[in-house]
Amino acid sequence: MRRYLFIFALILATTCALTTSSAFAHGVVANSISSKSVAVHFGYAGGDPMSYAEVLVYAPEAKDGDPEFQNGRTDASGNFAFIPNTPGTWSISASDMGHRAEMQVNVTGEGIAKAQVSAGLSSQTLRIVLGLSLILNLLAACLFLKRSQRNKRAS
Repeated sequence: MRRYLFIFALILATTCALTTSSAFAHGVVANSISSKSVAVHFGYAGGDPMSYAEVLVYAPEAKDGDPEFQNGRTDASGNFAFIPNTPGTWSISASDMGHRAEMQVNVTGEGIAKAQVSAGLSSQTLRIVLGLSLILNLLAACLFLKRSQRNKRAS
């Protein structure tokens, strides 16, 4: 019985290891790609673009509840551009099928001074933790069943 449990755990671990490449495709990244206008590329961590994702741009003076300065969608390649009308820190976010990327862009009179991507919990990390939890729960269930069968035989 221990041999079968070990083989089952090995097969499950191998399957999880081989399928983790799909988990890399759901993290999102954003990069500034221009200096005069603000052009941003949104994509998944696996390299695929966030095609036609909804984008919201907020001006530096915007408060919670204020309408966005501009909204729109990325193109097929995951690109989005706008021209800021005042210097300051602009907030840009893109969302697509439950995934969201946010970034802040500092705009000076001469152009973009600095772009920062907001860091959050990666969906890749979450999937790894959930996968390990699943494996441990399955092993615990197998051990429980084995113990209950042993108790029935002893009775």
